[in-house]
Amino acid sequence: MRIGVATGLALVLAACGQPAEAPKPVAPAPAAAAEPVELGETQSTIDCPLENAIYTDPQAGWELRFRPGKPWEMGGMTSSIMELVRKDGTALWGEIASNMGTSRDVGHLFFGCTRPGAEDDDLTEAQYDACRQWTGVVYSLNKGEPGYMSSEGGNAPERILLTDLGRKIRYSELVDGPGGEPWDVFDFKSCAKPAAN
Repeated sequence: MRIGVATGLALVLAACGQPAEAPKPVAPAPAAAAEPVELGETQSTIDCPLENAIYTDPQAGWELRFRPGKPWEMGGMTSSIMELVRKDGTALWGEIASNMGTSRDVGHLFFGCTRPGAEDDDLTEAQYDACRQWTGVVYSLNKGEPGYMSSEGGNAPERILLTDLGRKIRYSELVDGPGGEPWDVFDFKSCAKPAAN
């Protein structure tokens, strides 16, 4: 049987003309320049520490403002303190917390309760739940690549993605109707001067 198949194949190839050349090996593609050391690590071109960065959303003019955390605010895995400010000055307060391992950075924004101060008791879980307006994964966006957020002292990312923020705010008491909510992506706007001690 094999002899018959081989003979038939030889006759077909002879009828078609010259035998085909064997494929040549493909040269490997050149390595991409300046790849991140690890997945999720990206490089920002912004020369501003995260705690002084101000971002804006292109849709409704909301600002995302970072500031240095006070000692009592930086407990647990909290890595950044932020405020989301509407055009009229209404502000939500919040934080970004990192996680160990390969977990993603998670942000929280609150409205309707006061951020606890140095001498205040912490809010109960029920109080936090009552005024929580948004919880979601936070990504830095540098050169269009998503990555982990930097902590205080690190360079501010070029853009920040707060996943599902717009939809959550759209259905909250903070906006009157469609179009007043922020977009999920915020662009770097400016670097605030460090506060004097």
